[in-house]
Amino acid sequence: MFDRRNVTAVLLAAALAAGCSEGTTEPPATTEPLSAAESVALFEATRAIHNDTAATIIGGSENSVVIACPMGGQVTLTQTVVDESVADTARLTTTSTASPSGCQLSSGGTRFTVDGRPSVRERIVTSLTGLFEFTLEGSVTGALDWQSDGRSGSCAIDLVLSEAPDSSGTGSPVAAVLAGTLCGHETRLELEGVVDPDPSG
Repeated sequence: MFDRRNVTAVLLAAALAAGCSEGTTEPPATTEPLSAAESVALFEATRAIHNDTAATIIGGSENSVVIACPMGGQVTLTQTVVDESVADTARLTTTSTASPSGCQLSSGGTRFTVDGRPSVRERIVTSLTGLFEFTLEGSVTGALDWQSDGRSGSCAIDLVLSEAPDSSGTGSPVAAVLAGTLCGHETRLELEGVVDPDPSG
């Protein structure tokens, strides 16, 4: 005979089992945004990989190279360089694109896993007019998906690179600034390693 009580008992047991099983799974990642300091740490960590001359190369093609990230994952880098001269002005335009995939890295005591959405593009234009007039401009744009300590989200990047006034009085090195929006925060970053070309060289 069909017994409704048996069916009800089976369904109740299954529901309780499912509830116990769900209680043992890891909590889903939250969407709490990165702080301003964490955003800068993420940005500096990704740029450090791009600028690492000792990075481990694990693949590539004619127009790109794939390098290993410090703690796992990888990033694909592409770069084009255009050198042109018009009258007394020499201009060098460098465009690079970084597409991370499961790239694990750490900065400022925070560990991140980063994927491109789909990539971050950096463009730098340096110009030398005559012997002494040096100009610098460019941009960093794109977006990254990130995970860190149970949190996850996306970081949109829209920064403008410009030459800052030289207050040292020496004329070298040239101070450069990246300013704009980083992961939803208004950001201003001073860059090192931008050197004014020596007109006597």
